[in-house]
Amino acid sequence: MSLIATADQVPVTDNEVLDEFTIPFGQWTEEAVDWITLNLGGLLDAIAWPFEFLIDNFVEGFLVEMPWLWLVGIMFVIALLVRNFTVAVGTAAGLVVCGLLGNEYWEETARTIGLILVAVLLCVIIGIPLGILAGRMDSVWGVLRPTLDAMQVIHSFVYLLPFIYFWGVGAVGATMATMIFALPPLIRLTNLGIRQVPEDVVEAARAYGAPERRVLTDVQLPLARPAIMTGINQTLLLAFSMLGVAAIMGAGGLGRLLFRALGQQDVSLAASSGLAFFILAVILDRIAQTEVGHKNLFSRITTAWKSRREPEVLLDDPAFNAELRTSEADVQAADPSITPDGDDSDEGRIAPVGSGEKTAIYAAIAGGVLMVVSLFLTWANDASKLTGYSRRSDQELPGESFAGWAAEGGSWFAFGVTAMGLFVIVAAIRVLVGSAGGRWLSPDGALLGAVGGLVTAVGYLLTSPSPLTVGYSNGIGLWVAIVGGIVASAASLRWMQIAPYGPRRPLKPKVVLAPIVLGITGVIFAVVSMFSMWTLDERADAVITPEIQAELDDILAQAAAGEIGQAEASNEILIVRARAASADRIVVDGKSSDGPGLGTWTLIFTAGGALAAAAAAGALGLGDRRQWLGGAIAMGLGAGVLLIAVGWVGSLARATDPNFYSGVGAMIGGLAGFMLIAAGNTVIAGFERSHVYRELVLDADQSAPVSADPAGSDVRTTVAT
Repeated sequence: MSLIATADQVPVTDNEVLDEFTIPFGQWTEEAVDWITLNLGGLLDAIAWPFEFLIDNFVEGFLVEMPWLWLVGIMFVIALLVRNFTVAVGTAAGLVVCGLLGNEYWEETARTIGLILVAVLLCVIIGIPLGILAGRMDSVWGVLRPTLDAMQVIHSFVYLLPFIYFWGVGAVGATMATMIFALPPLIRLTNLGIRQVPEDVVEAARAYGAPERRVLTDVQLPLARPAIMTGINQTLLLAFSMLGVAAIMGAGGLGRLLFRALGQQDVSLAASSGLAFFILAVILDRIAQTEVGHKNLFSRITTAWKSRREPEVLLDDPAFNAELRTSEADVQAADPSITPDGDDSDEGRIAPVGSGEKTAIYAAIAGGVLMVVSLFLTWANDASKLTGYSRRSDQELPGESFAGWAAEGGSWFAFGVTAMGLFVIVAAIRVLVGSAGGRWLSPDGALLGAVGGLVTAVGYLLTSPSPLTVGYSNGIGLWVAIVGGIVASAASLRWMQIAPYGPRRPLKPKVVLAPIVLGITGVIFAVVSMFSMWTLDERADAVITPEIQAELDDILAQAAAGEIGQAEASNEILIVRARAASADRIVVDGKSSDGPGLGTWTLIFTAGGALAAAAAAGALGLGDRRQWLGGAIAMGLGAGVLLIAVGWVGSLARATDPNFYSGVGAMIGGLAGFMLIAAGNTVIAGFERSHVYRELVLDADQSAPVSADPAGSDVRTTVAT
């Protein structure tokens, strides 16, 4: 009977018997943790010291305290040295957006960069040496392999427990957990890279008398570099994906803001921190890649997670292993004598710039210079067109003038025009001197910049001042910008008509749907933008109507007469003001005559861009040149629409009274511009400058061929028999 019942006569079949026969695993663990904490405190402090030192001095004492523009500049230089100018510009622009979200978001962005760098740095310091040992010593790999297997089957939340027990809640324990979570793939891939080095190469190095240190540094590590770099990139992705989980442990950074936003159901905080989180993830991923892969960030993170247990499969993925992304262009760069068709019998050269093309280029440069110069000329007189909405003091400024760079002047509209002008100038000079450059430093890039700058300047011209603004007039700088945009656009258009450019591969002899769909999507966004909010005014003088003011005066009169107490009167006034702010706030959409009216003009420009995208798709007639022009114009209009949205939001954010905000309509309008850019890019991204090849012409005796050079001179060659 004692075998089937407890002392309290509870049957074994009853669930309550489980409370009688309890395995005290939790108490065992607690006792072990207490013993380690009491007796091995020095060891725990030694383990935590590198993390504490780096977090306190590098993250909190250096990155977070650094002026934000310095950090932007440092990241720009790093991206430029590691990758290229395009990635560097994108890095700087993304970090600027993170900063413009607000000081709190910037501090957490800097803190996130620091925590990621600390985790990845310690992963590299620990993981690569362990991987090298494992690759060279089977006994080490025999111990590490089951350990790594166990680490990679544990759920990420389980990693948090021991670090919370021993090092408490905070950045140190969270960074440790992040490092341990992201470490195994780096060890595995380093080990694999060392073991995949051909044995005959290693033995040859040893046969020539190379010591083991030279075998490792001169043979094994260089040949294992693709695997090691893949491991570092996956470690970075996994570390970044752990930030949200680490926020539960009290880690700082953008993950903490996201965690707080979810707990408080704060949509604004969640959206802003989510945007900064996404931008930073893209920036770090692009810097860590040696080449641009074929997968977006989400696909790469998903692949990294799926490959945690078998990271070796990433070596066969071109998105992670740059060695697999050797293109035809790379082969040509290594051996210029190899022409695109594989025939190395003649060295092709880029088509020279003709006299007519030079004339168009010089005119484009002149237009670009006017666009840049406009930044320093007057854009606004006697009031501010833009900040007259957001700042009461700018609605009437008699006798004052403001340049394009001033907050009261052109502000971000002028900055956008200047940026496009500089782009036109750089593209033109690059073609003139024939130096290497980016894909868009070309005639289509110049037209994109010229049209984008022109649309931005015209957008400023068409912006309606605030109904309360008095005496405003446009300055000479705006007209110089418009004239420069017209000159640059006309010259770039002519340049594209005569420039020897063509598609790398023949365009399909049919209408392409993608640009049309993207153009229509852009129009839909523009329509939504027109009916959406462009300004939100919750300032007291805007929501306190005469009726509300009369109610407030009545409360003050009652308090003065002693009918109600001062405390009660103050409370009543707060209630009335709050009710007025929630019920009577001023919302202006993109088509209202009380607002800037930019929603309407955004729709008009977007419709024009959609028509140009249809031309790029071949809907208005097939032909390489016609589709090329259509794509460039669509991208230029899209860039202009995007810059109008950026100009409006940036200008208001730069100088504004409390409780005045730009609206979501501007963001949606910017998305419309982005759709046009994508629509044009689908067609014209494959265009490049033509190459000229020597043409062999046989003499009448068929024995001495003549090479007809495009410059007009015949070069006689001999034929070996």
